[in-house]
Amino acid sequence: MNTFSHRLASLSVRNRGFIAALLTVISGIALVGYLDPSWIVGRQPSSKGLPNSDRDEPAEETETASRERNVSPISLSNSDAVIVVESDDFFTPEAVAALRQVTDELEALPQVTNVLWMDRVPILNIFGLPEPLLPRSSASPQRFAQAKDKAMRHPLVGGQLLSDDATATLMLVTFNYYHILDDADATSVLKETAQRAASSFSESNFRFRVTGSMPSAIAALEAHESNLLKFQLIGYGMIFVMALILFRGVRAVIVVALAPVVGVCWTLGWIRFLNYENNPLIDVILPILVSLVGLTDGVHLMVQIRKLRAAGLDKLAAAQQGLEQVGLACFLTSLTTAIGFGSLTLADSEWVQQFGLCSMIGVVLCFLSVVTVIPLACCTWLGNQVHAGHERSLIDRNLDRIEVLIHWVLGRRRWMAAAGILSTICLAAISLTLTPDQRDSDSLP
Repeated sequence: MNTFSHRLASLSVRNRGFIAALLTVISGIALVGYLDPSWIVGRQPSSKGLPNSDRDEPAEETETASRERNVSPISLSNSDAVIVVESDDFFTPEAVAALRQVTDELEALPQVTNVLWMDRVPILNIFGLPEPLLPRSSASPQRFAQAKDKAMRHPLVGGQLLSDDATATLMLVTFNYYHILDDADATSVLKETAQRAASSFSESNFRFRVTGSMPSAIAALEAHESNLLKFQLIGYGMIFVMALILFRGVRAVIVVALAPVVGVCWTLGWIRFLNYENNPLIDVILPILVSLVGLTDGVHLMVQIRKLRAAGLDKLAAAQQGLEQVGLACFLTSLTTAIGFGSLTLADSEWVQQFGLCSMIGVVLCFLSVVTVIPLACCTWLGNQVHAGHERSLIDRNLDRIEVLIHWVLGRRRWMAAAGILSTICLAAISLTLTPDQRDSDSLP
């Protein structure tokens, strides 16, 4: 194993042309991922197509299946947006006329296919003919009072499309997604159209709000994009501050920071070939997580290189011996970290599975970045004074203090290994009893 570590370290330091070519190839693949992954993997069908889009049907189908496909049952949950209308009284001639005008103008929008509200639920009279739930605007007050009572007793209206106190009603909107060109077309345009249509009826006094699956998805995506920049700035800022405090040398901080930066860039480029879109765990958490993994490995390698440089070795010898002495330890820590993240692919949640796979890829790429970028950078002009501030470094100054703990653990390595195995089994048994607690409201602002 020592011979293998020596050969690996010698390859990484003495054959800098080969390492530069390797970095170029990995970076080139990542760049293709940023630009257009289809250049390598071809076009991949996305699982996140338009909602309610037509699926491919088999060429042959039975007569029963054909009849079933022609049936269009009413579903109160099959809508893209919901307009919540609030008013003191919906069962007046003025209010009914205003709601019908709102419906007509909403359906006149190119992005709106259909609007379902309480006036369009199926009602059959004694002759078996369909009739609207609400009477004409010219009907008597008694007819409107009867309509209110009938609406509250209707299974699709009372407590569904109409609140129990009859002060709020829902209008379910279905979209034609080919005509939605902007987020506002699915949110604010609906509200503005409804308000404009109702404004011509002075006595209506309606209040409109827009919710539903599509507006909620848009709100979650906007919150996700704002959190993306905020949390990454916080994470990268903390990494830079920690590295500055630990090493007390600008050049050492720059060299250590190069590995996580390159590792994150590689990871974000490579995972684009997997076609995972709009996963907040990947977009927000993964870059920070990968950079922290790269920082921990880079810190160990940089501490050893600085110690060797302070002992009088030149740049090449210090980089090679440092990688030879701690490279295997960094590999083992990266291996166990990758295995831990790989276990997430066994989860029930698709987002967690994708996050586990991408994290495993990120850990591998970040390890490659650490063992190639840091020794390569230490052999350049950046490594001339990389050991500056070595005597003031918190790690170098206090590392010897944990030798007592290390010797104690090594002296009881069998007991420690047994305790680790038993703890792993117990924790695995507990984790098998857990269920994911994932709610759509977690993604909303």
